[in-house]
Amino acid sequence: MAEIPESGLIQSEVVLREMMLTDEVKMTRKSLIRWLALSLGLISPKESRQSVLTLFEALLFYHLKDKRGANYTDITDYFKQQSVEMNEKTIRYHLTQLRKAGVLEDGRGTYKFTGFQSDNLAEALEQSYKMKANTAFSNIKTAVDLLKKMHEA
Repeated sequence: MAEIPESGLIQSEVVLREMMLTDEVKMTRKSLIRWLALSLGLISPKESRQSVLTLFEALLFYHLKDKRGANYTDITDYFKQQSVEMNEKTIRYHLTQLRKAGVLEDGRGTYKFTGFQSDNLAEALEQSYKMKANTAFSNIKTAVDLLKKMHEA
């Protein structure tokens, strides 16, 4: 029997963590950003690197304050305003990873959260994750149905 290259079959992953939103978390913007990144599975629980969180913060700023996606210049301008230094390679790496995860869309050099329309960031994130989960469960149902038929034969 030939081996199935499982890694080649993976289209995306959905990591969603059910986390308590405590009063402590609600106290600062930084803790809310980290909580949101953890909840959405964008970082691991023991993540110590700040670069992805800083980029995530910049993207959130443009989506929530200006109600629009950000281009590369917007992101670097935000970093300058926050006195953050990050090289281009790191910025582009994290943007690529967020696109691969299906969290970001790249529309002609403007990065926006998938499905974002003017003032619905929470809804856009929810719909994006639900679509992936629905597709995964649809395929799981098909696989279980096929196994059931094989056992009945």
